[in-house]
Amino acid sequence: MLRHLTDTFTIYAIDLGALTKIRIRHDNTGNRAGWFLDRIDITDMNSEITYYFPCQRWLAVEEDDGQLSRELLPVDESYVLPQSEEAGGGGDNNPLDNLALEQKDKSTTFSVTIKTGVKKNAGTDANVFITLFGTQDDTGMTLLKSSKTNSDKFERDSIEIFTVETLDLGDLWKVRLGHDNTGKAPGWFVDWVEVDAPSLGKCMTFPCGRWLAKNEDDGSIIRDLFHAELQTRLYTPFVPYEITLYTSDVFAAGTDANIFIIIYGCDAVCTQQKYLCTNKREQKQFFERKSASRFIVELEDVGEIIEKIRIGHNNTGMNPGWHCSHVDIRRLLPDKDGAETLTFPCDRWLATSEDDKKTIRELVPYDIFTEKYMKDGSLRQVYKEVEEPLDIVLYSVQIFTGNIPGAGTDAKVYITIYGDLGDTGERYLGKSENRTNKFERGTADTFIIEAADLGVIYKIKLRHDNSKWCADWYVEKVEIWNDTNEDEFLFLCGRWLSLKKEDGRLERLFYEKEYTGDRSSNCSSPADFWEIALSSKMADVDISTVTGPMADYVQEGPIIPYYVSVTTGKHKDAATDSRAFIFLIGEDDERSKRIWLDYPRGKRGFSRGSVEEFYVAGLDVGIIKKIEVLYEMTVWTGDVVGGGTDSNIFMTLYGINGSTEEMQLDKKKARFEREQNDTFIMEILDIAPFTKMRIRIDGLGSRPEWFLERILLKNMNTGDLTMFYYGDWLSQRKGKKTLVCEMCAVIDEEEMMEWTSYTVAVKTSDILGAGTDANVFIIIFGENGDSGTLALKQSANWNKFERNNMDTFNFPDMLSLGHLCKLRVWHDNKGIFPGWHLSYVDVKDNSRDETFHFQCDCWLSKSEGDGQTVRDFACANNKIHDELEETTYEIVIETGNGGETRENVWLILEGRKNRSKEFLVENSSRQRAFRKGTTDTFEFDSIYLGDIASLCVGHLAREDRFIPKRELVWHVKTITITEMEYGNVYFFNCDCLIPLKRKRKYFKVFEVTKTTESFASKVQSLVPVKYEVIVTTGYEPGAGTDANVFVTIFGANGDTGKRELKQKMRNLFERGSTDRFFLETLELGELRKVRLEHDSSGYCSGWLVEKVEVTNTSTGVATIFNCGRWLDKKRGDGLTWRDLFPSV
Repeated sequence: MLRHLTDTFTIYAIDLGALTKIRIRHDNTGNRAGWFLDRIDITDMNSEITYYFPCQRWLAVEEDDGQLSRELLPVDESYVLPQSEEAGGGGDNNPLDNLALEQKDKSTTFSVTIKTGVKKNAGTDANVFITLFGTQDDTGMTLLKSSKTNSDKFERDSIEIFTVETLDLGDLWKVRLGHDNTGKAPGWFVDWVEVDAPSLGKCMTFPCGRWLAKNEDDGSIIRDLFHAELQTRLYTPFVPYEITLYTSDVFAAGTDANIFIIIYGCDAVCTQQKYLCTNKREQKQFFERKSASRFIVELEDVGEIIEKIRIGHNNTGMNPGWHCSHVDIRRLLPDKDGAETLTFPCDRWLATSEDDKKTIRELVPYDIFTEKYMKDGSLRQVYKEVEEPLDIVLYSVQIFTGNIPGAGTDAKVYITIYGDLGDTGERYLGKSENRTNKFERGTADTFIIEAADLGVIYKIKLRHDNSKWCADWYVEKVEIWNDTNEDEFLFLCGRWLSLKKEDGRLERLFYEKEYTGDRSSNCSSPADFWEIALSSKMADVDISTVTGPMADYVQEGPIIPYYVSVTTGKHKDAATDSRAFIFLIGEDDERSKRIWLDYPRGKRGFSRGSVEEFYVAGLDVGIIKKIEVLYEMTVWTGDVVGGGTDSNIFMTLYGINGSTEEMQLDKKKARFEREQNDTFIMEILDIAPFTKMRIRIDGLGSRPEWFLERILLKNMNTGDLTMFYYGDWLSQRKGKKTLVCEMCAVIDEEEMMEWTSYTVAVKTSDILGAGTDANVFIIIFGENGDSGTLALKQSANWNKFERNNMDTFNFPDMLSLGHLCKLRVWHDNKGIFPGWHLSYVDVKDNSRDETFHFQCDCWLSKSEGDGQTVRDFACANNKIHDELEETTYEIVIETGNGGETRENVWLILEGRKNRSKEFLVENSSRQRAFRKGTTDTFEFDSIYLGDIASLCVGHLAREDRFIPKRELVWHVKTITITEMEYGNVYFFNCDCLIPLKRKRKYFKVFEVTKTTESFASKVQSLVPVKYEVIVTTGYEPGAGTDANVFVTIFGANGDTGKRELKQKMRNLFERGSTDRFFLETLELGELRKVRLEHDSSGYCSGWLVEKVEVTNTSTGVATIFNCGRWLDKKRGDGLTWRDLFPSV
């Protein structure tokens, strides 16, 4: 067809009635296949009714959106026929321009993504087509010619993206994909098809995983694909905007650059940055001098009010400078019965050679023109000025480059400023107001940034492009001054932006010095969400108002975090690219919403043998007995130069009811910076009230020092606060010159522990070769926890640990451990003569003036004795009693408000060793028990039962007592049992109604909820025991290891410490082998965990562990810890350590 030509055709067809739409396409053949269609007129020859279908779009691969087919709607003839001059015609305005927005709203634009498989010869040379099926209509066969990603389409392992625009299909339910079997290699293997509809806020996945080939599979070259409902992603729907940009009538006002726009609503809600031209041809066609360039785009809905827009260009082309007169944005009203047009005045240059040499402008609306159709069909037009628009403000940004060697940069620097009303977008800092050579060492550069009022500024982002020779840059601080209201904002930086220094980052976020709000920039992931949702700031949020990504995670009821670890098998087809989810179902059928396990960015699915970890939030369904409590932890870093750190930070907490393992504090989101308080959520064992905290840093990273001010822990269930004060350096060079500190817990301004000093006297035995040249370390254990690792460095003797010598070491300013119970001693096996025979160790608590004796008399040597260099010794001061035969139990029963009783109650205690006889509590009018809201205490003599595991409780009627027909119940709230000899306490949280019965066969059984073991009880178990450790290596190829292997065994009474598994003249841990070792330590009690690890040394360090079996040789009790996992940096999750738990 020729340009400006009208072609007439006659088509014979059945009577279709009134026409509602037409579909037109071409086959893209011929030398000039591209076609710009103006409109189609169809006349029904019988009724003589003419339908007008305007198009004014390209049907071409290289033009517009690349589509070869269009669906058109009919319009009234007044929009397409020329108007008479009497009616005001003859102007340049096209009536169809006013319909473009409405027609876009009636259509749906689909983004179709197709993944070609990785199989051999998976790609195709054939012509591919697709048909989308909805509940109301289908698109018809659509040729996929113009890919947005690749010019050579549908190659092996490629991803192609196409645009398909159609009228309303209804709910999409099926995709038909096929090809014409032409070309040299027409066979095609398709993994999946993804169809994204921004206007619907829905992205659907259609799995395939089959061949479309005559010689493969079933020989079909057309497949019908159905969407995987569970993989559908929902998000906020996009809406159409009609954006008209007016170029001024000044010399050289037009531009060849590509213009972009960002639209801002209230509360800093904004759209993505959208470039308006899709190709270079459109860049040359639009934005000419004294012209109006109109675009219809789909972008995020920013709400009812548009507060500002940001326009700019990419500064490309022969004439990139642009003078913009104004911008109009037209959008439909919420009920679609009209539209509103906002006008944004500009009248400024966006050019590097004109005006202030900026290519970005922020514009605020001046007036709003509203057109609304009334119920009587009339059109109401209202013009009004915008009330209280944002001010255009000049911000003075002063950037201080540090005064250290190499601090200056020659790279291009960019800044983004964030406030509570929005952000500036990324701005290039091109021209300094006070210096010609920017960003030199020890200098301050000032820049002027024009933007709409940002409100209170709280964050900036700095980056550079790493160009030029001297790109590394050290930023000391940034000051921002609002020239309108004279507000000043200070950002303390003190960081490198360099690929060679610190952590190698070229981009950093910095928060305002006084900012105390949440430092997570957005809620982009479930991990971010539950951390925010569980903080005290979210306590009053109305769940019904939550929208966006959070809506998938919140529901009525208490929301708690869950840690989910997903291990994918090693079978051939074990991997998947589907979205995984979990449901949480409680004991009372309490059910959470579907919780999606969205994998990290850059990954698409669960690969074979991988281990993926997720932090998600969900309803507390009560299915797991809660042994951990949520705490809100706030860490204050001091306001001193260099106070922030890049080191890894570790914490150990001690409380009245035990201690935690060492936990690493998460360093994400630029935490632990100078004069910054960081708040996050932690799960901590229920050991409160706390007594002390130990903080350790590893001294690694570009900033290995840290000035710790204080730490606050808040129990999120009870609101209890515990403060820990330090106010000093953790550094090998500054302050106390240590990387470890202990802080006393302060509750209600009262310290929970006393301070003391310890004197440690170490006696080396008087036997041949008893002395050592190695470095010696100890850990002291007491009723208040442990001391942490203490290095025995400075002795009164110049040459320490010589034969028959006594060495004394002083440790001042330590938190008191109370009565001591255990001592761990070890050395690092270094020096010419590392072997050591230790006679005894005395530890004196100077504040109590009490000495604790630890008798040793054994070797710590790899070449003597049993080859162990780590030993645990019990305190000789503590007496070990013979096992009890009889004892007394104190029973405290709390009656709730749900019902009291005048009848009898009986109890039977179930212990690990024995079962008690029945304990009957007889109620009488003289000694009345079990009243509402009261607590009753009883004593019960019995045989020693061991640790109490459960309790049987019955509600028994007194003899000859009349029982009415209505049921009588007794509300037992809690029962606390204390074994009086050792002082162990067993707590039962019953909270149950027990009905009155005449027979003892009716009763309730309660399991122990919490146990508090006394110090006297712990001492009784501290006897030397040998443990047999059997390690089984897997049978897969390469399962054995040459690395050095270590094990730590954890029990109810403590752990063994890190022990090396080694034997003389044996090749250990070979494929399919079983290796046996013996470790001597103090009784661990019930075994709870084994940590197995290696140092990755040797030629073949990867190791597949089948299982570990630990046997207490004194009791014969064996505990099996199954593994079946690799400890290998190159396989699975890349970990070289595993925590193994007892198998059921």
